[in-house]
Amino acid sequence: MIGASTSFYGYGDKSIEIKIKRLIDIFSECGMIPYIQIGAGKSDMKYDELIKTLNRYRKNSGVIYTIHQSIWLPSDDFYINIASSDEQIRKSSIGCIKKNIDFAREIDAKNVSFHGGYATKILTQSKEFAPLTAHTEISYEEAYKNSTESLEELIDYAKKDVQLSVENFNHRPERRYMFSRVNDFNNLPAGIGIILNVGHLYYTEKKLKDNNYISKMISMLKNKIYEMHLNDNDGTEDHHMLIGKGNIPIKDILKDVSQNKEMPHLIIEAHKMRHKYSDNDLKDNIIELKRISENI
Repeated sequence: MIGASTSFYGYGDKSIEIKIKRLIDIFSECGMIPYIQIGAGKSDMKYDELIKTLNRYRKNSGVIYTIHQSIWLPSDDFYINIASSDEQIRKSSIGCIKKNIDFAREIDAKNVSFHGGYATKILTQSKEFAPLTAHTEISYEEAYKNSTESLEELIDYAKKDVQLSVENFNHRPERRYMFSRVNDFNNLPAGIGIILNVGHLYYTEKKLKDNNYISKMISMLKNKIYEMHLNDNDGTEDHHMLIGKGNIPIKDILKDVSQNKEMPHLIIEAHKMRHKYSDNDLKDNIIELKRISENI
């Protein structure tokens, strides 16, 4: 399926149910079933009221939901890190994702994805879309141990009815990002899938100056990919542009990922305000992605 993320409208400002409704309308204009990823954000509604609203959308439009990160945070400045060595931060991070799993069950979402962690105790972000700042670094060995333990606890909680996936990160040692190199994924417990971000793939290939990086990553992860984040950049930064606005060979990547297997769900994850896009720009991109995927 082809989808879009609520992150198109940013993480703050409008309430999550407003963003979802906008995306439903865009997919309706495209003549397509809405597949909407509920990304990080907020809701002005109480939990039960939000569930009723989203299920009403589902009944009226046929929208299919998927979830990334969490809208259930202990505070507005909290950043999820399941690899943290601070026990309270790691416990709160796991709690956020467990709340996501509960949320998924309530709205019949089958996929929940999130970031696999950072090799630091605490992360902060000064403003929306600003780089993350790592505080009190820890070793990657310790971070992967913490992440694995957290993932195993989450697998037990999700049981068999919600598929959990970790996102591949772009290579940012200065920000202590994890799960960016091929061998990093040897740390994934069985049962955890992948949401493959093509923007992160391309940025990292250029950062590492390894022309075979993308193909090696796809070879490593291919049978674990349930969803993909599609966005574009020029290789110098993780811009989150609409597809076709940068240099990423998206069609080639989709061909490689889907060779001898079913195409994963494709989710456009671009940023409207960052690039001054309109809703019509997103609509055109959805239609273009549909054309590309049908010709692979």
